[in-house]
Formats: sequence, structure tokens, C-alpha cells
Amino acid sequence: MFRFQSAEAGLVSANSFFERYMPVLTPGGVILGLLLSGIFRPLKPLVTWLFAFLTLVNGMSVSIRDFPHVIRHPKPIAAFMLTSYLLLPAIVTASSSLIFPSRPSITLGFVLLYAIPTAVVACVWSGIYSGSGALSLTLLIIGTLLAPVSTPLTVRILGGSGVTIDSVGMMLSLLWMVVIPSIAGILINTLTEGRCTEHVTVCLKPFTKIALLFVIIINTSQVADDLIAAASPEYLPPFLMAGVLTVAGFFISILIAKLFSLGKEETVSMTFASSMRNISAALVIAIDFFPPESVMPVISGVVLQQSATAIASHFIFGRKPEKNDRILPMEKERAINEQCQ
Repeated sequence: MFRFQSAEAGLVSANSFFERYMPVLTPGGVILGLLLSGIFRPLKPLVTWLFAFLTLVNGMSVSIRDFPHVIRHPKPIAAFMLTSYLLLPAIVTASSSLIFPSRPSITLGFVLLYAIPTAVVACVWSGIYSGSGALSLTLLIIGTLLAPVSTPLTVRILGGSGVTIDSVGMMLSLLWMVVIPSIAGILINTLTEGRCTEHVTVCLKPFTKIALLFVIIINTSQVADDLIAAASPEYLPPFLMAGVLTVAGFFISILIAKLFSLGKEETVSMTFASSMRNISAALVIAIDFFPPESVMPVISGVVLQQSATAIASHFIFGRKPEKNDRILPMEKERAINEQCQ
């Protein structure tokens, strides 16, 4: 028993390590995918399973009991819907069309980047800045459940009539990768009355980071040859624009939160949920259903989202609290050891 608890403490520390260095690991995954494409390209069939595992484990941190209070106070949800589904996609589409008028595939990539649902990691950032955990989880679930319809519909409307999109295939892919595993995880956590979250989910968290890294590596390897062959200074503007749009998304979200007169915790949760997108899912969709050039904005998002989020959060919410990375694993290990005594 003691060995199991010690292993759990070690996995908590490993998860803390991965979370701390994700801004470095995700760009590293892109580089590995480009340089070692021949090794990772045959692993493409694993991507759906890896992503399903990732969303299943994150769903296991959520309980149905978390939602009633939030639903009774819908103002933050309305602000999130307005920002995430109308304002940001429209602004991104207009900006990209203006800057890249002769490259509709680039615009399509940016549309996808902001049509994809909320990032799971938005809940992590919201927790770091003391947002509302229940609201963050509710917004994540809303985005996840709407994704099979909202993502293809947004791409269809904003992507342009000249673009051919497999909307049914995109919908099915989101169902298998995001919706079904998330629902399964929530049901597991609810039926076990949270016991799953206390131990199993904690132990699986570092493996979700590894799964995410492999999703990035494998998917990047699928388009590595096209990206390297077409590499040119023309890649720089989409790359820079992805960073600017990510940061701008935070300031637009905070403005809407103020217009809705949201409280501090609600503002933090709504801002992260609206601004951070599930770019790993976007990368899978882009690889499977979009032209190769459309992948470039998504890969730029993979590389920049974590770093841009850190910069924007610092300016908007202040210095990140020095608590999660080192203190929490130590406290967790101490609590586990006390249970063994």
C-alpha cells in the first residue's frame, strides 16, 4: 500500500513538471514531428485513441453535481457564448481575410482555430488565477457538447463557399475524440462519487500530457514534407498573426466580461474559456479534412498558445501565484504519507 501511495505522489510531481514545461514541450513536439516525420508518420491511427484517452481522463475530473449552481446564474455563460461563438470567430475571419486576401486556405486555418471548442487546459489556467472551478468546467462541457455541430457550421459559414469541407466527417471525428470520452469520464466520476478523481485521475494526469505531446508529434509528421518543401518567409506573417490573435482574444474577452459586470472569479473563468482553444483537436481536424496550407495557422497556435496565454494573463490578472508547481505536489505527498501511517 505504501508503495502505491508513493507512486501516486511521484505521478503528481511528474504532472506538475509537465504542466510547468508545456510551453516548451509543445513547440518541441512540433520540431520533432518535422525532423522525425518518417518515424512518426505510420503512427497516425493512434491519434484518435490518444486524444480520446486525454479527454476521458479530463472528463473524470468533472461531476454532474458541479453544474446546477452555475446554470442558475447564466450571465457568464451568455458572455462566453457571445465571445467564443460570435465575436472572436468574426474578428479573426475579418482580420485574416484582410491580411491574406489571396490565400483563402490560411484564412480557413484561422477560422478552424477559433471554431474549435474550449481548451481543457483553460481550466488549469483558471485555477491558477483563482477562477470559478464549477464555471470553468461548465463552459468546457458546453463547448465540448456543441462542438460536433458548432465547429463544422462555423467553418462552413466563415470559411467561404469555395471551400469543400467534409462536415459529417468532422462531426464524427469530434464525437469520437471529444464528446463521447468526455461524457464517459463525467459519468465515471459521478458514479464513483468522486473517488475516481481522488486517486485514478491524479495518477493518469501525467500520461495525458504525454498523450498530448504524441498527438502533436504524430500530426505534425503527417504534413512535415509539405511544410518543409514550402517553407519560406511567407510562413512568418501567419505565425505572428496567430500570436497576436491569441493575446488579443484575452483583451476582447476581458472587455466583454466587464460589459456583463461579471465578478472576479467569473471573469477569470470566462476569459480563459473564451480565449484558449483545443488546438490539438484543431490539428487533428486540419490534418484530416483541410488543405495543407490551412495547417500552418493551427501549428502556429500549437507553438504559441501557452506562451501567449502566459503573457496575456500576466498583463490582465497580474503575477502568477507561486503555489501550484512546487508546493502542491509536496502537500499531496505529505497527505498521502499521513494516510499510510
